[in-house]
This record gives sequence, structure tokens and C-alpha cells, in this order.
Amino acid sequence: MIMLRDSGGYASMWTRNILNIYYIDDHNTKRLTSSSIPHMHWVCSLLWLLHLSVGITATILQKYDPVSIYPRSGYFSLTVNGESVPVTAFDGYAYAHFAFGDGPATLRVTSTQKSTITSFVTSPQKYSYDQTGVVSGNVLSFTMNTPQYLIVRLSEVGEVIIAADPLEANIPPTSGTGIFNVVSQFGADASGGTVTTSAFTSAVNAAGARGQGSIIYVPPGIFQVGNIILPSGTSLYLAAGSSLRFTGNRTDYTKDWTKASQGLDGTEWIRTAYGSSDVKIYGRGTIDAIGSYAQKTGKFIAHAVVPIGTTRFTFDGPIIRDGGSWTLMPTRSSFVTIDHAKILNRMNLGENDAIDVQESQNVVVKNSIGISLDDSFSTKTWPASEGISVKYPGDPQALSNVTFTNNLAWTHCYGFKVGQGVWEEQRGVRFEGGTVYDAAVGLGVHHKWGSDTAAEIGFTDTVVEHLHGNNDGHQTWLAVFVQAGTAGVIGPIEGVSIWNITVRTRGTTAALARGVSGALVSNVGLRNVWFADLGRAATSLAEMSITETNFSSEVSVKG
Repeated sequence: MIMLRDSGGYASMWTRNILNIYYIDDHNTKRLTSSSIPHMHWVCSLLWLLHLSVGITATILQKYDPVSIYPRSGYFSLTVNGESVPVTAFDGYAYAHFAFGDGPATLRVTSTQKSTITSFVTSPQKYSYDQTGVVSGNVLSFTMNTPQYLIVRLSEVGEVIIAADPLEANIPPTSGTGIFNVVSQFGADASGGTVTTSAFTSAVNAAGARGQGSIIYVPPGIFQVGNIILPSGTSLYLAAGSSLRFTGNRTDYTKDWTKASQGLDGTEWIRTAYGSSDVKIYGRGTIDAIGSYAQKTGKFIAHAVVPIGTTRFTFDGPIIRDGGSWTLMPTRSSFVTIDHAKILNRMNLGENDAIDVQESQNVVVKNSIGISLDDSFSTKTWPASEGISVKYPGDPQALSNVTFTNNLAWTHCYGFKVGQGVWEEQRGVRFEGGTVYDAAVGLGVHHKWGSDTAAEIGFTDTVVEHLHGNNDGHQTWLAVFVQAGTAGVIGPIEGVSIWNITVRTRGTTAALARGVSGALVSNVGLRNVWFADLGRAATSLAEMSITETNFSSEVSVKG
């Protein structure tokens, strides 16, 4: 007997990739696989025809069980359409990862240590779950109509991250033409007991030799692995339930740089080959940079994923967690797409930026969440052969045409930022439709290092929900300013558009549009900036708390 469950209280377990079809055999429920029933594709077709013919409106749910080394939360539990979904404990928060589609999903978040929930907050607030959510005892219930990333804070407990992805499409087979399975073909240790770099290197080399369309397939398991360098035309697929683990041991990696501000050496852990094209990293697995151990014990850190010197790169779907330094870093690359990235870093570990776009062109970062002590989403340019750039290929490059769309930021520093490094020009950076859940500074252009120009910067349709603490003395919704990080080395900020912004918390210090002698901030236009404490859009710079405007020109509120 095949079980299909309708959406009226029983979430459908039918999935396009047959993750959750079950049958009854000898009174036991077993998972349907291609080995358990011959001609699986015919079975799937018949099931789909049945699904259509009986008119079932079925929500499809894909659940992702994290590997055993990640502990379950003792403070939260979650069901989605009645099905239990694992909640993973992490540093200061918890997270749950799943996917759904073809219908709504009713979520029930339980505060397992409390008998009642006295209050709750959800972010982004634009989804209105603060209004539609219902509390009954220690359970918060609400319905998602489409997959979203959400932060839920329950009173006296803290935050849980709801990472609801779209249904995973185009899942590759585990074997076959063009598939290079690191375990079944190359003998990688999936137990996490040994460093298994040689198996991964062999798989990557074989995929690279075959060329376009080749897939390095990582099945469920725990893999301690050294540097991975992806050549042109290859894809790294991380199946749900897989975890790539950094070791923090310098003998397992190439030393690529020294981070003076951290006093540590580090590596570009998973990167593209220089001069490569058409590389992809995707799936629903995890990339774990073990940042706390790497910083404090191993004393050797990683930039976790670095598309560098490449073009037409795609990152879609995996979790990257526990960065010990900057985490996902498109660098000197072009035509890059980052979609549904989940950067889940610690809130007590410095210099662990979530996504930094460096010296790149035509980049889109969308539908992603960035959690980190340091900046969540930023852009930077650097001088040649200094600090972390000593091994970068080619000459320094200007940054242009970079768009951040529909992203969610949580940080102790800046939510969305251009800077600090502006050693080469940064032009045409846009932050659109984003939400700052919490930060010291919501939106910023911080020209601290370098002498080139930051120009044509836009913040639109963005919400600043909460602010806390301070960054370099600032706690504010907006900071656009020049600072001479190196004596005598300064550059201007020209043309910043700040339109259709919602400010729910303005902060405790002044907002800035401030230059320095010899490097002005100019042509800053603000339009329809709504403040919760006013209950309307501000009509003057003073009403926006923009009171620091030294060495500026044409900073104005537009009609």
C-alpha cells in the first residue's frame, strides 16, 4: 500500500525526488527506493497521475536530517503540517532546515522548556506572522504559503532559524555517466573518522578530465577534507545529510594568507580553479568551517567557499556554518549567482563575515540569510599582494554591478554595507528588498581603507527592524562616511540613493552622511524613509537623525 497524505492536517509525503514515499511490508512502514520496487519511474508516474485524478491539493515536504554530530535543540521543537522536523542547536540560536512546495505549510514551533509563550517576534516582519501567528500554551503556530527564511524569537528562550527552501529540483543520481561519487567510486570516509582529501581530489580530477556537466557527488555522511579546487564545467553536489568538515589543522591545507587583524594563517578551503568557468556548488548539505576550534585551538582558519578568478559561478542551497573568518567570498570573478545561501555563524566569534563580494562584476546575491558577529552582507576591494590578497590571481579589479536582493541579516556589526576597503572603485552596488533583523548599524557605506571612489550605491525597499550595541561607536540605522584608516589615504563617496526604507529602530547615535577634508560624501538622496516612532515618512534630515554632515554636498530629502 502506498501512503499519500492530503494537506488537510496530513502533509503529503510524496516528493518529486522520492524522498518520502513509503509502503507497507509485513506490517512495517518502509521507505520506497529504486531497489525496493523495480521500474521506479513508472511507479512515480502512476502516483502523480493518481495525485492529479483524485484532485488532492498536496503540500510536498522534504525533511533534511542533520548528521549525528550536530546536537538537537533542547529548547525548540518543530512540526510542519504535522510532521516532525529536526531542530539543530547552535551557538546562541537553533535552526531547522526543510523544503516544501505545491501548497501551504503550517508550522508549529514549541518552546520545550516553557509552559507558555508570553510574546514572540518574527523576522522579516513584512510577512506579517507577528499578526497571523497564534499562541496556545507553549506552541506558536503560523502558515507559510511559500518557502521563506525566517527568524523566530520566543520570549525568554531566544531565536530559532526557520530555513524553508523551495523543493529541491534536478537532484542528480548517485551514479551514472558524468557522476563522480566520492564514496562509492573513490572510497571517501563518510564516518568523519579520517581526513579523506585524497578521495575528493581523485573525484575532482576525474570530473575535471571529463569536463562540462560533470558532478562530484557527496552522499550523506561526515567528511573531514582538505582543500577542494573545482575546475571548469564541474559541479559539487552536497546531498542532504552530508557535511564537509574543516579540520583546523594547518598540515591538511595550503597556507594562502595571513590575517593580520586575527593574527592567524588561513586557507581558501573550497575554491574554484583560477581561470575557470561554469562551476557550481549546490544541494542541501552542510559546509562546516568549525570556526571556534579553528580560531582558538587549531590556530588555522578558512575562508570557507571562495569562487575566485572564475566566471559564471553558481552557489545554490547548502548551509555554511561556523565560519572562522570571512565565509562566502566571490573574489575577482564575474557573472556570479548566490541563491538560497544559509550562512549560520557564531555570534561570539570575530571577523566571521557572512557574504563578502570582492573585486567582482555582475554578481547577484539573493534569497539568502547571513548570521554572523561581523558584517552580514558587504562589498570590498583591496590592494595588490597585501594581507589576504597575496595569492589572488591577476591584478586588482574594480567592483561593479553587484545586487543583493531579498536577504535577511543578523549581526553585531553592519547588516548591509559597502566597504571598508575601497582600494579600487566600487560602482553600482544595490541592496534591494532586504531585512536587517538586528545589527549595530543597519545600512552603511564605510570608506575606511583605500583612495578610490564608492559611487552609485542604492538601498531600496529595505527594513531595519532592531539595533543593539555599537560598532566603532555607532548604533544607527544609517552610516555613510569616510574615515582615514591609513593616514593620508582617503577617497570619496558619490551618489547614494536611499529609497523606500522602513526604520523600526533608529538607534542611539546620529546617522551619518559625513566625509573628511579632501574626500567628500556627495549626492545622497533620501526618499520615503518611514520611521516607526514618527508613524510616517520623515521630511527632513533632522527627523532622520542625520545630524553629522561635515564635508558633505547635496545630502537631501527628496519629495
